[in-house]
Amino acid sequence: MSWGKDLWDQYPQVCSYTEQGIEFLKRVATFVEKRIHVEESYAKDLRRLVKQFKRKDEEDSKYTSVKAFSSLITETNDFAGQRELIAEYLQSEVLEQLKVLSRDITNRRKKHLLEGEKALKDLQASKEVLDRVKKQYEKASEEADSATHTLDKADNDPNSTKAKIDKLTQTMRAKESNAEECRNNYILQLETTNDKQRLHYDSEMPAVFQQLEDMNMARCSRFKELVASYAESQRKVFPIINTCLDNTTVAAESVDPAKDNLQLIEDYKTGYAAPADYHFQEYQGKNPKKGKNRVKRVEPKEDYSHLPPAQRIKKLQAKVGDIEAAIGKTESDRVAMEKMQSIYSQNPQLGDAKQVAQSLELTHTKLEDLNGELQKFKNWLVEAKNPSTAADKNPSPSGPSPTGTGPPAKPVKEAKGRDKKRASPPKQVQPQPQQDEWSSDDDDDSDEVEGGGGG
Repeated sequence: MSWGKDLWDQYPQVCSYTEQGIEFLKRVATFVEKRIHVEESYAKDLRRLVKQFKRKDEEDSKYTSVKAFSSLITETNDFAGQRELIAEYLQSEVLEQLKVLSRDITNRRKKHLLEGEKALKDLQASKEVLDRVKKQYEKASEEADSATHTLDKADNDPNSTKAKIDKLTQTMRAKESNAEECRNNYILQLETTNDKQRLHYDSEMPAVFQQLEDMNMARCSRFKELVASYAESQRKVFPIINTCLDNTTVAAESVDPAKDNLQLIEDYKTGYAAPADYHFQEYQGKNPKKGKNRVKRVEPKEDYSHLPPAQRIKKLQAKVGDIEAAIGKTESDRVAMEKMQSIYSQNPQLGDAKQVAQSLELTHTKLEDLNGELQKFKNWLVEAKNPSTAADKNPSPSGPSPTGTGPPAKPVKEAKGRDKKRASPPKQVQPQPQQDEWSSDDDDDSDEVEGGGGG
């Protein structure tokens, strides 16, 4: 089956169908273009969402749930990148190719239709000539018959003269001759038109139909490939998208509730014991003047003794680790310098051994300082871990050491009530781990927290 054989009489419908095919390609291209816009907008919205929620400090968080969320945000950002790749692939491999195909089919169709129109015009022109020659033949035959009838009528008329009959005879012969000539022209044109019509339907138009059919086959075949490319645009990014999802799943599995709970203890444990019960205090009289509370700023100390015991131990351990790492690096530098000094001493042209010796001396000094610092912080660490030993070495009449079993008690002024011999009990200050306490602007009447008079 073929268009030329089975649709020989449906040329207008074939022309309309091929035009609809081009319009179809344009419609598909519009769809792909809008799909690209959707992908680009989706990726842009995802990027904006990631930017809104991403926090750099969460990437190295000690809490597993926070790190999992940070990983989820990172994978979402990578996922947005894959949507952008889909849009780029659709743009270059589908949309642009659809436009190229549409232009190519449009040009080919125009060319084939011109050939079909030419064949149709040629056949129509031949038919018009045939109709004209046929009408001439019919007219000439009619005139010849009329001349013969007139002559016969004159022959039967006794009043007709010989001259009149001769004249009618000449006219009849002329008309018959013209009719015969028109008949021959008609026969010749009939053969020509039939030849043209056979050529038209057997050769010319089947060729046009075949070209249009081949063009449509090419259109459909290429469209088939582009639909596959449309699917491939997403299939290509599936491995990366699956990796993003796998990484998100790994992040989810890394969430450890128990570890997060322990981390909170690690971050905020003070090491203090719970406060003791309150004791009954006798009324000591009304003070005429109460001091104004003013909380002083807690100044950081090198040995971290301003921190609660547990936090102090944590800080000292970290400091010891940093110093040991610095010692290890400096020791490696010292070994390298000694080798370099030996090489320069043997081969002076390679470098100045004296300059290396000076640097080596500075390195030795640095190592001594670091070892001194290490020993100092180790001693403080031992002291922090054994607060009772430190208390024995440094007894204090004012109350327990900050590294004891309870929060440090601040000294209070003597009560100014009626009984000056009685003093208010020390007021406990609740610790705030890892935060500084700042005083509010107040009078300079007192540097410490007063006991409020006589209780």
